[in-house]
Amino acid sequence: MRFEAEVFFELSKKLPPEAEESLKEFFDIANNSFLKKGAPEEKEHEGTTIDSYQITPEGILLSLLSGRYVRAHTGIMRLNNELTTFLGKQYHLGIRAIQIRRFEIDIEMEQTPIEPITLPFTKKIDFNGNKVHIVLNPMDIDETALKKNYIDKLLNRLDEKIRAQGMTGKAAFSETVRRSEKRLDRYAIRIDPTEEAMQRGWVKEFPGAGVWIIMPPFTALIRAIEQIVIDKVIKPMGFKEAIFPRLIPLEVERKKGQLAIPNELFWVCPPTSRNPKDFEEYVDYVEITGTPNAEMLQKMLRPPMFGLSYAQCEPFYEIFNKELVDIEELEQNPIKLFDRNGPTWRWEGGGLKGLERLNEFHRIEFTYMSTPKKVIEIRNEILARSEEIINDIFDLEYRIDKTTAVYLEHAGISEEETEQFVKTYDLTTILPFETISRPEAELEISSYHVHTDFYAKRFLFKDKAGKDVWTGCVGIGPSRWAYVFVIRHGFDFENWPEEIKKYIGELPKTPQLVTWPKK
Repeated sequence: MRFEAEVFFELSKKLPPEAEESLKEFFDIANNSFLKKGAPEEKEHEGTTIDSYQITPEGILLSLLSGRYVRAHTGIMRLNNELTTFLGKQYHLGIRAIQIRRFEIDIEMEQTPIEPITLPFTKKIDFNGNKVHIVLNPMDIDETALKKNYIDKLLNRLDEKIRAQGMTGKAAFSETVRRSEKRLDRYAIRIDPTEEAMQRGWVKEFPGAGVWIIMPPFTALIRAIEQIVIDKVIKPMGFKEAIFPRLIPLEVERKKGQLAIPNELFWVCPPTSRNPKDFEEYVDYVEITGTPNAEMLQKMLRPPMFGLSYAQCEPFYEIFNKELVDIEELEQNPIKLFDRNGPTWRWEGGGLKGLERLNEFHRIEFTYMSTPKKVIEIRNEILARSEEIINDIFDLEYRIDKTTAVYLEHAGISEEETEQFVKTYDLTTILPFETISRPEAELEISSYHVHTDFYAKRFLFKDKAGKDVWTGCVGIGPSRWAYVFVIRHGFDFENWPEEIKKYIGELPKTPQLVTWPKK
């Protein structure tokens, strides 16, 4: 690893002629002291070294070299601090600005990239096998970038993106740990049920792909499934209901890691004003033309301030942001909350055709915090209880996979699965057909996670005595559970399992109009 930098320290006034000799002495001391401090013994040569310098009427131009330890950008900030003190005491002047003139990095990565990689703050990234030459854009590397260590973060991001290129999605990192017996011959429906659900008036497509109006019969089934989960999972395990917001501020999205998947989120842009007069021209246009004119409206909106909730669990971690917890207490009484406060939103794209994948859908989200051992136990118990419902009541063919930790995927991070436990399990049901939205004869219906201390670090909460604080979450989708239930048992209420029927009582009917549902 090698760093080369040219940095100009702009001074508040011209240096006197006698300063040149004292600066030479200062730079000699710097090269043998604070620019090497922190480098391991026998690795001092990999700290920052002032290779050359030039004094000009406006300031001082320095050429710096470094290796892995006390990297050049760290050296620049140390020089800024020490030089400010030295010049102030000796000559009563200060440093007005730091200007990066050139910054280049040579680094050898563990893996070779499969395809070209781009990163912000760079003019050029050249690969020769696993060796990388990076030229940073000097205009982008200001004092904020140096203070906040953007350069090390950029190198970490480079490593993450190279590792991520080896990922082709969950399937590439999935391993089936358990399968049910084969049951597809029992399924009542052999093709995608979306069309029949529409004909029966159980659902009606809303304008915009992936959004549906769920009518009373299908709603009753979804609510019955929710109640089964409450009675057989939530209540026995002592989860308490909370109501989590669905407008997630950008900073919470950042800490959660979801700004790494901006292409999958819905964004919320408030109006630029509350004054109706400011929108009068737009309102007139709509009333006269009968068209919504999204482009005209966009000009009157602020930049995104929120994302619509992608995972439902985002507010859970924000509860504990920068707080102290007592992990000994949480070992005896783990924090266990669940949320079912309305829909979750994910931008699946415009090609959605069926009920199995939606832009707006319903989930029950479990969130929990405790010791590592307890968090793993809680996750495993939720999975076991879910499997009992799917196996014993729904009578579905399914499998359990251990797979890529999705919370890491969302944050744009890859890591090897080296722990002695599984971070993520998926519960996937097998279908007797390929869905009409994707060519897959299966559907993942639930996901079960142990986060380790991932969110404790991102949201800065910790135990009062410094012990490990772990979290986890589980997402169960009653919308998808209802979809696969209908495929297995059909639309005839009389043929449904008694366990489901007792929660519904009498299946409500859809309102009958002259033109809909179509007979």
